[in-house]
Amino acid sequence: MYNGERMARILNVTLDYTKESGGSALSVQQFSEVLDAQTVSLTRPLSLSASGSYSEDCIHIPVKDGLMGNAYSYLSKRNADELRSIIRNTSLVICHKLFRYHNQLIMQECRSSSIPYIIVPHGSLDPYVFTYRNTQKRAWFMLVGNKLFRDASAIIYATAQEMAKASHKVPSDRGIVIRWPVYEPKNLNRNRCRELIWSRYGIQRGTLMYLMLGRLHSSKRIIEAIRGFKAARLPNAVLLIAGPEDEYTAMQISSYAKSISISNVYIIGPVYGSDKEELLSACDFSLNASYRENYCYSIVEGMSYGTPAVLTPGNDLASTLEQEGCAIRCVDYSDNSLALAMRISSTMKDADTAAMRDKARDWVRNNATIGVFQHNLLHLVNNLLDHRVCTDTVR
Repeated sequence: MYNGERMARILNVTLDYTKESGGSALSVQQFSEVLDAQTVSLTRPLSLSASGSYSEDCIHIPVKDGLMGNAYSYLSKRNADELRSIIRNTSLVICHKLFRYHNQLIMQECRSSSIPYIIVPHGSLDPYVFTYRNTQKRAWFMLVGNKLFRDASAIIYATAQEMAKASHKVPSDRGIVIRWPVYEPKNLNRNRCRELIWSRYGIQRGTLMYLMLGRLHSSKRIIEAIRGFKAARLPNAVLLIAGPEDEYTAMQISSYAKSISISNVYIIGPVYGSDKEELLSACDFSLNASYRENYCYSIVEGMSYGTPAVLTPGNDLASTLEQEGCAIRCVDYSDNSLALAMRISSTMKDADTAAMRDKARDWVRNNATIGVFQHNLLHLVNNLLDHRVCTDTVR
């Protein structure tokens, strides 16, 4: 909770703050909790009705129907005026995500009202993002983005790698790295959790378990991970794929695995609460094969339970975690590279995997707890608000 002396009103502005939004919504919630901030979301009505609000106290402003609402989160004049009014009554705005209508409203209103704002890109400046719809994004930078970043008081990145990759578009002089936190892990008995998971999914006792946790979307490269797992030829291992349906259905993923004659892949659907915690604790390695992952919550959550990771180069934490001894990084995105990383992990000695588990827990304790996040974020926010008070006094 924010404990500044000024009773500052801090505002989070984001997009589609619904239960299906995953890691980005969780980080917005953590900003709100630490700063006691109000969250406003420009939300597609269908998205809200389908999965519900991520938190009950969020103010959802519906975007317009049609192409401009769906593609640009455009608002009617009445709804835009509502957002402008909310912004005018705040001391600091935190702008989450890019390339949408809220960016220009925040920039315009903050400039006219002399309100500082922080940008949180959530991976939107990764060079991979500019490999598709590049013309629209270049136009957005010319019309909005360059001014938006020029006037920003700070830009928060989740990793040093995310900030480095953003330098092709944005100067790094106001960039700051504040890693997203995970909540304190439950005190679970790992051996008991393993027995539960083996029994729950009908897996032979003693089998190694690799876990992919996330929505069933092509950006997660689930199909490629299955191919890599097959190429690894691990008879005493299973690949568990857990997460809500998205671009793919569970049936499509399952059918694909059958079509390439691999039987040790389990599509187990979304997992929440104690089921998710037991799964994170039980598995031998987490696996993420994405082309782009600026901060993978499921990997860091798994590490809090002592589960090391196998990661492709698109994970911005991959090199850091490899250096810290709690992850195996693939050389590239090929099936053979994934297979090699999984073969290496599957043949490690018990003492070596135990050491990786200890290092994973230690990294989270030192870098990704709520306490560390709170300390770093409050330090930045207090400095910005102190500067604003001094500026207002001079005026």
